[in-house]
Amino acid sequence: MKVEFLPCGDCALSVQFGERIERSLNERVIQIKKAVDAAGLDGLVETVSSYRALMVHYDPLRTSQAKLIDEISPFLDQTADAPTGGTHWRIPVCYTPEFAPDLEYVASCADMATERVIEIHTTTTHYVYMIGFAPGQPHMGDLPEELNIPRRKDPRATVEKGSIVTATGLSIIYPVTNASGWHIIGRSPVSVFDVKKEPPVLLVAGDTVDFYSVSLGEYHEIQRMIDEGRFDPEQPKARA
Repeated sequence: MKVEFLPCGDCALSVQFGERIERSLNERVIQIKKAVDAAGLDGLVETVSSYRALMVHYDPLRTSQAKLIDEISPFLDQTADAPTGGTHWRIPVCYTPEFAPDLEYVASCADMATERVIEIHTTTTHYVYMIGFAPGQPHMGDLPEELNIPRRKDPRATVEKGSIVTATGLSIIYPVTNASGWHIIGRSPVSVFDVKKEPPVLLVAGDTVDFYSVSLGEYHEIQRMIDEGRFDPEQPKARA
């Protein structure tokens, strides 16, 4: 695998792994991130992982890009087989038309019934590639090729918090109400970002997610349980 170190101004360095959105590449990014974070490198400010790259932010008064490249390079071989150690989650989704205005369009693009789209979405184990664009927003793959649908031609200015959106074979849970050019196919009562919690972000890169379908009534019941602190998305049952 070809790895490139690219300068990003005078305070950051990008470690690039390949040119594709691919789980094996992303797992390498996560492995390197963990190794760099644990190394206690002088001048390191933070690291941020994405689909196929690791952004390394540093203090240029304490270190340099050349020094960081020398310090990070040995990790490329040492972490090749290290596990990513992600958490597996089960998250409820309501696919009712009220919450899924684009479900029929996605089904028509894939030449299948809406029920089949839901079946595929709920039987695909989603891998969290990265968190970004909005606080706590997970970018997940990989849906099969028949659901590799292009983004909308006309983005929406408002997409509600909890909306499940899809495009290009990927899925996102919206952490806050925001704009989007992706297709809305459902909504989850589970919040992936909550400033009142520690940590405030539910999912992290390397986690996996199974979605399961719930009715509108079940959606509101789960929402009530969440408000009462009796619902855990890792185990979708009321806690005693």
